[in-house]
Amino acid sequence: MFSIARYKDLEKREFEIEVVTPLFLGGADSKKADLRVPSIKGAMRFWWRSLYSENDLNKMAARESEIFGSTEKKSLVSIKIGDSLIKSGFSNLPQGKMVPVEGKSFSTSIINYLAYGLFEYKRETKSTVYSKEYIQPAGKFKIILNYPKNIENETIKALKALVSFGGLGARSRNGFGSLYCPELIDYSFKKDGNLKTYTAFSGDTILFDNFQPYNKWEDALSEIGVIYREARLGLEQRHTWDKRAFIAMPIEAKNERIPLAISNGRHAKPYFLHVNKTPEGKYQGHILFLPYLYKTGAEGANRVKDYSEVCGRMNDEINKRMGVKK
Repeated sequence: MFSIARYKDLEKREFEIEVVTPLFLGGADSKKADLRVPSIKGAMRFWWRSLYSENDLNKMAARESEIFGSTEKKSLVSIKIGDSLIKSGFSNLPQGKMVPVEGKSFSTSIINYLAYGLFEYKRETKSTVYSKEYIQPAGKFKIILNYPKNIENETIKALKALVSFGGLGARSRNGFGSLYCPELIDYSFKKDGNLKTYTAFSGDTILFDNFQPYNKWEDALSEIGVIYREARLGLEQRHTWDKRAFIAMPIEAKNERIPLAISNGRHAKPYFLHVNKTPEGKYQGHILFLPYLYKTGAEGANRVKDYSEVCGRMNDEINKRMGVKK
């Protein structure tokens, strides 16, 4: 017997999403570009957690499973990808702004710096070759959501946070996979509450958004990428990683080894680079600082205070390079 009860108060929403920056997302074949529902749902789960207001992790996990599903229960939210007009390929990305390499006599592309790990360097031609396909900017696709009306607020807020601050695929915290949908842009996050043990909005959250609009996405990403890189490198001298490692794991150069105390204590980067599209068709970057309570390191040394001080210095460096006076 067919029962209509399970479909009672079910909402359906469709959103046309535009790809703003190259989107590196794959399936079984990691080198092939592929829009995947699990990746979209996973990103929505992350941003749903970032917006969760309570400190009870067990309660949060139960609510998350109720909405997005788990191994024991089916998700209340159904996500489908509708009509799409996208292109993908292996072509190299625009270089963007060139920046000097520490201790070297040559420069590198800030776009390649942000995309490190997604390409191979060919010594014979002294060029980079991207080894993963990406979905090209300006492509569009539809996201179709079905969900009970009583979870609409949480579901749409999670999608809004994803589109407004995050992205899909590899290097999304470095500005790749940024998306745009006028209906979903919302910067009115609550700047209150204490730090949590996971990445979440709190009273310490900062949105650095005083950047100029550009005609090209690579110029907008270059601006925030250069400022982020310079601020991070300004924390300490070359070949020293103790402070920079709080922000993101340094890249090991030839004949260098990052101390295990640093490499084993790696934590998630609290900075999210993002490129948005303005109503006028321009591209504008911003940097979201989304900190959390730093956990005790592998050796048992509590580094919470160090982490807080380094993030404070990093934020001061970003403001200085943006021309913001304290």
